[in-house]
Parts: sequence; C-alpha cells; structure tokens
Amino acid sequence: MVILEPSQGIKKVTGIDFDVLGDVVSMLYMNTHRKPVDFVCKIHKSRDPGVSQVTYTDDGKSGTKFDMKLDQTSRQTRKFVFGSILHELRHCCQLNIWNYWSDDVSKFKTYEDYFDSKEEKDARKAEKMTSIVIKMYDNAMKAKKLYKEYGLTKLG
Repeated sequence: MVILEPSQGIKKVTGIDFDVLGDVVSMLYMNTHRKPVDFVCKIHKSRDPGVSQVTYTDDGKSGTKFDMKLDQTSRQTRKFVFGSILHELRHCCQLNIWNYWSDDVSKFKTYEDYFDSKEEKDARKAEKMTSIVIKMYDNAMKAKKLYKEYGLTKLG
C-alpha cells in the first residue's frame, strides 16, 4: 500500500485528500504489477523554485520510506500537481519494485543528459496517467461522499 503523508501546507495548498489518492495509486500499482507495492512518502513544499524531487529516507535503501518536495511556485493547475506527484511516485516505484535508484545526479554532465536518462524518461511516462488518475480520484471521492450520505458508515 502506498501511504502519502502530506504536510499541513501541502494539504491546504492542493486541497487533495491524500488518503484517497494513496488508495487510488495503490490500486493502480498493485493490480498492474501483481505484487505488493509498499512505501510511505512524506510530501512537503519544495524550497527550490521550479523543482520537485523525491529522496529515500531509509538508510538501507529498502525502498519503503521517501520524502517528496513538491514544487509550489509555477503552474499550479490541478493537472500539474497530480502529474508532479505521479512523476515523483514513479521514482519511488523504481526503487521499491525494481531496486533501481540513481542518487548521484552529479554524474550527469548537462541538463540534457539528466533529461534523457533512463529514470527520467520512465518517470515522465508515468505523467501520461495523470488524466485517468484524476478521474479515478474524483470517482473515489464521489463514492466516499455517497457512502456517507446513504448512511453506510454504521449499521442500520
């Protein structure tokens, strides 16, 4: 299960229910990969303008604990925010599922080398899922609301 732990600032700025988004992403990853995809990702505002990034926080590279810094300075459309989250979560999957992680960005001589790297190409592919993930999220939010409206949270 993918557990997303946003800071209060991220919750306020995005308005996203990260419990529901975590459930949607978990369902997508686990059904597609047919294996448990378990990690926790804390999400904070990025202090670097125009930069979103994710780092692992567990010393052993077990691929279960990550910190995401989410860009809050440019293009704050809903699609941009969801796309950025999906891009960074794909980097988490690269370590969690395939044990692939490149911590040394200094190995890239130019921005083009970084942009054309295997991990970045892969993460950009994940962004193509943005529209469908937004639809899944919206439907999950609608179902959650109806579940409560129909009084299904208690017996009787």
